[in-house]
Amino acid sequence: MNIYVLVALVLILGFILGRILRKLRLTEILAYILSGIIIGRVLNFSAPEQFNVIITGTTLALVAYIIGLSFSFAFLKRMGKQLVIILIVQVFMTFILTFGFVYLLTRDLPLSIVLGSLAPATAPAGTIAVLRDLRAKGTLTDITIALVGLDDVLAIIVYSVGITWAKMLLGGEASISFSFTYPLWEIFGGLGLGGAIGVALSYFAKKIHLSSDHIFVVSIAAAILCWGLAEGIGVSAILACMALGTAVINLNVQIGSRSNELIDNIMTPIFVLFFAAIGMAMDFSVFHLMWPLVIMYCVGRSIGKIGGCSLGGVLSKSEPKIKKYLGLAMLDQAGVAVGLAFLAAQALSEYELGGTIIALMATTTVVHGLLAPPLIQYAVKKAGEART
Repeated sequence: MNIYVLVALVLILGFILGRILRKLRLTEILAYILSGIIIGRVLNFSAPEQFNVIITGTTLALVAYIIGLSFSFAFLKRMGKQLVIILIVQVFMTFILTFGFVYLLTRDLPLSIVLGSLAPATAPAGTIAVLRDLRAKGTLTDITIALVGLDDVLAIIVYSVGITWAKMLLGGEASISFSFTYPLWEIFGGLGLGGAIGVALSYFAKKIHLSSDHIFVVSIAAAILCWGLAEGIGVSAILACMALGTAVINLNVQIGSRSNELIDNIMTPIFVLFFAAIGMAMDFSVFHLMWPLVIMYCVGRSIGKIGGCSLGGVLSKSEPKIKKYLGLAMLDQAGVAVGLAFLAAQALSEYELGGTIIALMATTTVVHGLLAPPLIQYAVKKAGEART
């Protein structure tokens, strides 16, 4: 199909289904995914690979930048201790419980370690899209936005240790130094790159008066440039764009706040294309081949996220709504988890484990992609923070 016709069809179908689901009091994100499933699986149309790469990269770059813009010094000072406690508790509970559930089923220690290591990562794009769709505001929303970015930092560290441990158990060559150097480069390289571009953007904006149009153009260019350079040098692109946003909001509040408002105006069509692309790529045929493992992984991960956020909320003396509903808002999975799964498959390519990991993460991402949006919506509404 002509790419222009495909884009138009996705936008129109996403809009129509979105209106229908809105009347059913469901988030429109499900409608965007459903439009992709209809176009890809029912009508059998597919988008060019380069289109998916551009849409995915642009969406995640802008989402990570927006998350970074929420990390003002005032916010971090107010929420810092609470965020750190909840972050650490939920990441390690998610790892332990996913590992435990998978091991109970398979008795495969290396597989259980790898899947447990992949489980803590949360999908920022899906979560932010639902919060934006609901026009959510409040403490739960603020902490959710912060955590979906920050838990990817710990997820990279947990993955690096887990993959090294798994390779040692399988008898392969595993460098202990890799488990330290990989996350250091991935994390600090990304933070350094994004911070440097953010400092440059803030300095440039102070020296030259920028109109709203100029702020809009420069902000999008900076986020996409940051994403591209991060991928080019092999550091975390999501962390780089988050660091960019954090640097801008703290060095030039006016530019940061204005760029946030302007970028928000174009996110609806971008989200429609992004989630439709995910829907078009969904493959339900492999589910029946590994459904027991998929169920155990999803159950372990869900209990870990919900229980970890609840326990973290108790330990940090958070508000009751944080203890009750934060875990439900942290269930989406994609992006970093899938990226790490590909790295794991490459690292374990000489073993059968590699193919299993890719198939499982693709399938569980489909499950979380369909179930997470309504659960996030439920959490935000029960917390009284939805504005729609």
